Amino acid sequence: MKTMKQVLLVTLMAVLWVPVAMADEKTGQTATPGPTVVYQAKYPITVRGAEYDLVTTILDFPSGAGVPEHFHGGPVLVTVMSGEITLKQQGTVVTKKAGESWTEKPGDEHSVINAGTATVRVAVSMLLPKGAEETTVVK
Repeated sequence: MKTMKQVLLVTLMAVLWVPVAMADEKTGQTATPGPTVVYQAKYPITVRGAEYDLVTTILDFPSGAGVPEHFHGGPVLVTVMSGEITLKQQGTVVTKKAGESWTEKPGDEHSVINAGTATVRVAVSMLLPKGAEETTVVK
């Protein structure tokens, strides 16, 4: 009985494979390759029943440019796309390089600066409750 199941499985696989192989031969084409995942970040977030805006911004920081101490009205995900940026947050200073990310909770005070010589590009995604301020500078 086991041998019979194996024979049926192999036969089924051959029947399904042959038309695909023939179709590729007829068109002379192969399947388009998919993208390669270079980096992926996953951060848990809890959203209660309310309206939000998902705001995504790409920012370029020339050498010496930065944002003074500030906070945001919703959770934030920042990914460095090129270069290196210095993040000052909760008494620590870290340099984030291309491909690295960090998150911020609403109200987390922090600042960033491009202390290097090359322009830095970052992608910022923010989930803002309707009516919340995107960025508030600390005075």
